[in-house]
Amino acid sequence: MNQAMICPLILVVEDDKEYQELLERGHKRSQISCEFKIVDSAEEAFQYLENHHTIPNLILLDYDLPGMDGLQMVEELKKSSYRALPILMFSVHNRPQLIEQAYEKGVSSFIPKPEGYTSIIELWHSICTFWGEYASLPTLT
Repeated sequence: MNQAMICPLILVVEDDKEYQELLERGHKRSQISCEFKIVDSAEEAFQYLENHHTIPNLILLDYDLPGMDGLQMVEELKKSSYRALPILMFSVHNRPQLIEQAYEKGVSSFIPKPEGYTSIIELWHSICTFWGEYASLPTLT
């Protein structure tokens, strides 16, 4: 177990407003201590990274986004000063080819997009337990 448990800040990139609300409700119900910020697109995520002093500890990234999709965002992140940020991609499209492409581009994990309130609560618990208690995360400045 990681000696210094951190409270990870998670940047969530998700365009679906209903799913955003489900993530927010699930986070509140999970009663976990990690914080999160939701943005609607890859472009907005890059704006957030450039304009905020607090850099997230990891990114939860939907594959299917308007404009730049999740794979394109991963490519751009890996060329930037944020290349060490862990990226958890999720999608309703769980095709083997997409999963392989995601890992080739550099995601840390690819998970099926949770459906339903209970699955969202479990997602928050899993992310915050693993990334907050067990994983050693990079410090970016």
